[in-house]
Amino acid sequence: MANIKWTQRTLTHKDAILYAVLTCSAMLITATIIWVKTPNFRPLIDDLRLVDAVKIADVLDMHKIAYYADVKSHMLYIDEQHTQNARIALTRAGFVIEYPKHASFSALPKACAELESQFGQTAKIPIWQQSWFMSVLRLIMGTLIIIIFIVAVVRPALRALIYGTVPNEQHK
Repeated sequence: MANIKWTQRTLTHKDAILYAVLTCSAMLITATIIWVKTPNFRPLIDDLRLVDAVKIADVLDMHKIAYYADVKSHMLYIDEQHTQNARIALTRAGFVIEYPKHASFSALPKACAELESQFGQTAKIPIWQQSWFMSVLRLIMGTLIIIIFIVAVVRPALRALIYGTVPNEQHK
C-alpha cells in the first residue's frame, strides 16, 4: 500500500468564526422549525376552580385533543384547531362550556346537536382572526427566515470554508 501522508491543518481564527456561524445558523433554523410547528392555543375554560378539571382532562385525553392548564391563572387552553371538537366532546360528557346562541336548553342532547350543526358553519370574521391564519403566517415567516439564512449566512460561510478565502477578498 502506498504511504499516505495526511497533512494537519490548524484551526485558524477565520475557520473558528465560520464554524461558529454555521453552528449558530443550524441552531436558529432548528428553533425556527420548532416555532413554526407549535400549535396555537386559546382559552377554553376561564376558571378551572369552577369545574371538575380532572374529568375534563380525561375527556380531552380520551379524544386526543391537545391542551394545557395554566395553574397560576386557573385557565385551560386548547389547540385552536380542535376547539369545536373539544366543546362537542365535553358537551357529550356533560360539561357545557358555552351554549351556542341560546340562553338555556332543556336537555344536553339539544345542546350537543346545536353545537354539531354549527361546527361546519364558518362565521364572517376577518382573515387575520381565522384559525388557520397564524399557522400559515408562521410557515411563511419560518420559510423566509430559513431562506435568508441560507442566502446571507450559510452560503458565504461554506464558500469561505471551501475556497479558504472570504468572498470580498477575492475581488481586491
